[in-house]
Amino acid sequence: MGCTISQILFVMAMEVILKAAEGSAGPANLGGGCSMPPLKAFMDDTNVICSKEDETRRMLTRLDVLMSWGRMDFKPMKCRSLSIRKGKVDEATTFTVAEQQIPTVSQEPVKSLGRWYDSSMKDTRRGAETLELASESLLAINKCGLQGKFKIWCLQFMLIPKLLWPLLVYDICSSTVEAIEAKINKYTRKWLGVPPGLSDVAMYWRKAKLKLPMKSILEEYKCGKARLLTMLEESDDPVVKTVQPSLKTGRKWKVTEAVDEAKECLKMKEVIGQTQTDRKGLGSTTAKWWSKTEGKEKRDMIIDQIRNKEDSTRVQKAVQQPQQGQWTNWDTAIQRSLTWNDICTWRL
Repeated sequence: MGCTISQILFVMAMEVILKAAEGSAGPANLGGGCSMPPLKAFMDDTNVICSKEDETRRMLTRLDVLMSWGRMDFKPMKCRSLSIRKGKVDEATTFTVAEQQIPTVSQEPVKSLGRWYDSSMKDTRRGAETLELASESLLAINKCGLQGKFKIWCLQFMLIPKLLWPLLVYDICSSTVEAIEAKINKYTRKWLGVPPGLSDVAMYWRKAKLKLPMKSILEEYKCGKARLLTMLEESDDPVVKTVQPSLKTGRKWKVTEAVDEAKECLKMKEVIGQTQTDRKGLGSTTAKWWSKTEGKEKRDMIIDQIRNKEDSTRVQKAVQQPQQGQWTNWDTAIQRSLTWNDICTWRL
């Protein structure tokens, strides 16, 4: 039947309990004149962040008393503790709640919001794990009894969103994402029934003569990292503004350089002004200017600029191909965009 308690009432009750427990410990000092509140919660998930061990124990004791007053109980086996002293994980320090010991992340790693937390506090193994997950998932889709067009649908709407989340929450380099895309392209050509030598330009370029409704996981990875960086830079949270967490994407492609380049291109476009596009007349299209936008519109402009940069890279690759790139000179050919309804009617 599920829980019949109203979510709004439950959140209000949890807020009352957390407000009553905040006075048991002071804010955690992060340095640079910035501090973090000792309690952060979302629904029934609560994080206790303290600078001292005795404050943490006092906070847990206070929370246990308040929860028992509200006729609720903690489940210590679903909780995890992590103690850091002088930049290193301290496995000797343990905490208790509801008269039971809380397991440490060294003893039992925990997964929260799709991200694993363990004693290493590093993401070095996550890239290989994501690559292995992609290989196993592609093999499972290939072995199913569906037709090729439905396998592509499963890839685009089920597997790629599943892979994008760990690629964005972990610090995974872009070369690993390129290896994943190479595996995806191999199976995509097989399911489409096209020659194995078909370039990925024909599958993902948005201005191709025959545009397919498929998205590149490498392009989505770059756009997702750029969106995350711009959101962190424009955050109103004083803690995020002070700390400014860095995003590591490897040496081949750096998100900070890509975002800065996109901003400079947008500013240069504003200096040049509106120009004629293709064979359309001057003033037939509207343009957004960088100085007159803010918030989400600026982020969208940066993402569009990064996508245009990826398209320009594909154009350069197509021009270098003597045979597959011949269609770039077809000025009289009409561009056609296929939809998923068109693909479903194919006999693959």
